[in-house]
Amino acid sequence: MLKVTKFGGSSMADAGQYRKVRDIILSDPHRRVVIVSAAGKRDSSDHKLTDLLYLCHAHTKYGVACDSVFDMITSRYLEIRDELGLQLDLESEFAELKKRLDAKQVSEDELVSRGEYYSAKLMAAFLDFEFVDAADWIRFNMDGSVDTEYSYPALKQLGHGKGIVIPGFYGAMPDGRIRTFS
Repeated sequence: MLKVTKFGGSSMADAGQYRKVRDIILSDPHRRVVIVSAAGKRDSSDHKLTDLLYLCHAHTKYGVACDSVFDMITSRYLEIRDELGLQLDLESEFAELKKRLDAKQVSEDELVSRGEYYSAKLMAAFLDFEFVDAADWIRFNMDGSVDTEYSYPALKQLGHGKGIVIPGFYGAMPDGRIRTFS
């Protein structure tokens, strides 16, 4: 038996929520596929990281620096990592993403997908599960529909009995470009 679980943004908001998710996952050995969202709001005055990523893209699109917004995003993920005591190098990934963002080499879809991507990287490390990038198995057709002939067989090849964590919200076009679900 295999159980697939999905956790939304409020479940990924901070280290305390990650601990709750871990306890849920580990309470049932059949829960071996975990899909996560980007970090959501910690309280009513907070921001969803997906919203901040959209804001960062808008800033860049119109030639406005997004350094402070980008710092808010990276700080949240680094705070979660550090509070969980994980040894995971996110700084180099953030630096590369910021470099590409400043050079306008990151599409809006790719940028906003990074919220789920980083949540999944952290949760995989926290659970000692395998991280599987959604872009490696979810393929879209050119019309935006999911290519089930590619995606479903690819999904069956994942994990091989080990738990996996997958970012939600996106996949890849036939040419490899990141595309988010509508």
